[in-house]
Amino acid sequence: MVNQQGEMVRPAHPPTALLLGITAVLGVAAVLAVVWVLGPGASSHGSVTATRALLVAVGGLVSAGLLIGVWLGKKGARSALFGVEVFLGFVVLLAAFVSMAAGSGVTAAFLLGLGTGVLLLLCALLVRSRPVRVWCEGAPWSPQPVQGALARWAQQRGWQVAWNVPRSVLNQLRGQPFHEYRRKDVPVLMRGVHRGAPAMALQIDFRRLRSVSTGPSYYSPGIDRQLQPSKTVERRSTSSIVVVELPGPVPELLVGAEREVLGDVEGLLFWNRSHRPFQGRAVGQVPTEGPAVALPESGGHVGDYCLFDADPGYAHAILTPQRATWLKGNRCGPVFFRLSGRKLAVWCSGGLVDVAVVDELLAVADEIASWIPAAAYRDPAGAKADQQHVPLAQLRIPAG
Repeated sequence: MVNQQGEMVRPAHPPTALLLGITAVLGVAAVLAVVWVLGPGASSHGSVTATRALLVAVGGLVSAGLLIGVWLGKKGARSALFGVEVFLGFVVLLAAFVSMAAGSGVTAAFLLGLGTGVLLLLCALLVRSRPVRVWCEGAPWSPQPVQGALARWAQQRGWQVAWNVPRSVLNQLRGQPFHEYRRKDVPVLMRGVHRGAPAMALQIDFRRLRSVSTGPSYYSPGIDRQLQPSKTVERRSTSSIVVVELPGPVPELLVGAEREVLGDVEGLLFWNRSHRPFQGRAVGQVPTEGPAVALPESGGHVGDYCLFDADPGYAHAILTPQRATWLKGNRCGPVFFRLSGRKLAVWCSGGLVDVAVVDELLAVADEIASWIPAAAYRDPAGAKADQQHVPLAQLRIPAG
């Protein structure tokens, strides 16, 4: 279970196939290591053979014990096994190349050492894989879609529904909100017809990196400044999104929360921001009534709304302070939207844990569509924005 502080949750069962593969790789590496030490072509120097034998024996016992810990889901065992295998792999490779450089040439002993070192490093790579990490450390919790209710909702409206869609489907969709972070999952995607036009609803779980404090700050005399100990952890933020197609293309407009450019740069370099991390060219701000509303999943908040990538007159004609206040106080929480060509995307923080979220976001999309001035449909910039998009009816949904 988890609480509101975002604790990690572990899967009910280990990644058996991957752990069996790691066990097999270690087993083969152990056999090759024994032959490397004792078999034909091994070193004729007793001290060298004894050192290799000690390294293989101790390394094998330590690796076996740590592997058992990984099977049991011990976080420390996974980290230690990775370090041990990297150390042993490089030591064995170094010994093999030193023996070859000493004049032995490419011998059976060299090939055995080379194979052993490569297998040990391969084992370290497998130990670092995400399924093993999630088994030992857990993964950020995310709200799960209510499959039964969403399936009935889709059936009643004649919509197509797909579960656990490969994230490659998002490659057909451009910009925000689909590419906030590089690492993401799509638990559910539904599409059909809304008010006579193609429409789509989906949930995206973004896995983002975040720096968290690990203790009180302290003064460092060496650099004459206060330091805050921290570590990087993975957190998950979820967005529920609906996309509807408009009767005609309109120019680009992104309505979102305020973000600083320096924060975007830091996010690109360190926190797994998307390949297009910058929110766009800011063209204005729309004030709202009432206090700012917190976004617990992302750690941010929404006060006034910011306008991006649009002509200021067009943007302010669509979003007035009264409308922005209505978006901020929506039942789904603060709602954001993006107009781009024929597409109107509307999203909020949180998952599709209730069919009411889909209905509410579709209602918000209908309301926003009514805000678009008629002149926007005649603007040539709308046709230009529409060229980057795949029509929803042509969207290809890969099999999960």
